[in-house]
Amino acid sequence: MNCKQAQTKIEIYLDSELTLSDQRDFEKHLDGCNKCKSILDNIRSLSESIQKIEYAKAPFSLQRKIKTDLKEVTGEDDAAYGRSQIFQFGAGCAVLTSIAAWAILTIIISTPIQNQIVRELTEAHVRSLMVDHVTDIVTSDSHTVKPWFSGKLDFSPTVKDLKSEGFTLIGGRLDYFDQRPAAALVYKRRSHYINVFIYRTDDSTQTSAFKDIQNQSYNLVNWKEQGLDYWVVSDLNKNELKQFAQLLGS
Repeated sequence: MNCKQAQTKIEIYLDSELTLSDQRDFEKHLDGCNKCKSILDNIRSLSESIQKIEYAKAPFSLQRKIKTDLKEVTGEDDAAYGRSQIFQFGAGCAVLTSIAAWAILTIIISTPIQNQIVRELTEAHVRSLMVDHVTDIVTSDSHTVKPWFSGKLDFSPTVKDLKSEGFTLIGGRLDYFDQRPAAALVYKRRSHYINVFIYRTDDSTQTSAFKDIQNQSYNLVNWKEQGLDYWVVSDLNKNELKQFAQLLGS
């Protein structure tokens, strides 16, 4: 097994889904390859860090609305049990169904969907580098990259030539996030690769300001503009990455 083959199996290995023979070959390769072992350790550490993120609790007004909606769906009234009983794991069987339903909805609502997207985008950035699939089209000409996406997406991504600002376009590729196709533009700043992921939002008019996010050793900048969601991911320092995002989004 060579490095390219091994690196395509890292996530499957971490999910314990390799066959016994593939696992044996993979681990044998790791024994003699510090590069692949380092990539495995980095992704494992990244995954463990994300799992430790504390989730925000839903406000009480939202909790009440969910319970009201549950009552309308199930026909059950949990008011008689009192608020404290609903949230106690030691409650009796009479409220077990309500507790289970509420727990599931609490996880769905209080787990920031953004955390999952941040994880997927960061892993996609790392994966594009380690399996040597940074671009589908290799060119520094923005007028070539932009039309390349025509017919492949239902929108036209913003592609800017920022070489004079120190950010060199090296190409683009197709990707898939949040259950929708995405454009991935790739720039470079010195030795740092920058992935720009762009896909449609559910609200075609939605716009938001730039937001900085740090995920272990990677920096991300997110903003929404004219119904498109923009995510910039790189190991470039936060200030330069935000400068790049502002240039791209201006």
